[in-house]
Amino acid sequence: MRSRRNLCGQVVHDLGCQILAGKVKPGEPLPQEAVLCDKMGVSRTVIREAIKSLAAKGLVDSRAKRGTIVLPARSWNYLDPEVLDWQSRADTSDSQLFFLTEFRQAIEPAAAALAAERATDEQLQLIRDAFERMEQHTDSVEEFLQADLEFHSEILHAAGNLFFSPVANVIHVSLASSLRVTNRQASDNRTSIPPHRKVLDAISDRDPEAAREAMRSLLDDADARIKKATKAASK
Repeated sequence: MRSRRNLCGQVVHDLGCQILAGKVKPGEPLPQEAVLCDKMGVSRTVIREAIKSLAAKGLVDSRAKRGTIVLPARSWNYLDPEVLDWQSRADTSDSQLFFLTEFRQAIEPAAAALAAERATDEQLQLIRDAFERMEQHTDSVEEFLQADLEFHSEILHAAGNLFFSPVANVIHVSLASSLRVTNRQASDNRTSIPPHRKVLDAISDRDPEAAREAMRSLLDDADARIKKATKAASK
């Protein structure tokens, strides 16, 4: 028998996917509690907990007598990993991938520059370790992906600014999505090694501007590869 927590998580997932897919549009109400209970086979308590979770993510607003209304998309917390996941499932035009890449281009060069200035020796070693795992696993799409995610996440943490840490959620979704588009073959991983090495070397040399430019170049290259791959897939 599933626990109430698991049931609540499933309801949150199902309703979140429906909202992000546009099945319930901003300004429209969710079905009443009794309807949701009957449809999803759960108690009122589970539904109420799920609605609270969706409200915390900025997706809905629930008020007595008025019911639960889906909020405008500008209120949604896209830094929330679940919201990002639901959006990626709903996106059929690759628009989210392009938006996420733009976001990375705005954030990660600055993070790399700060990491070059502020990273501790321990943090530098974590970045190096992630890069070395990338080199070791160029023949595995999934292993390479995990190492690449760690490389970028460790740079964000090494920036020494707490507000960069939540951005790691965005980077994870963006990078995972983009690599599955551009690095479908293990051989594609090898072309990613040199630009990542330049970022690592610049941070290790404590050269903020070189780190900024190296990361910008890496992301510009990734953007070009994404556009090429998605254009080819649409033909």
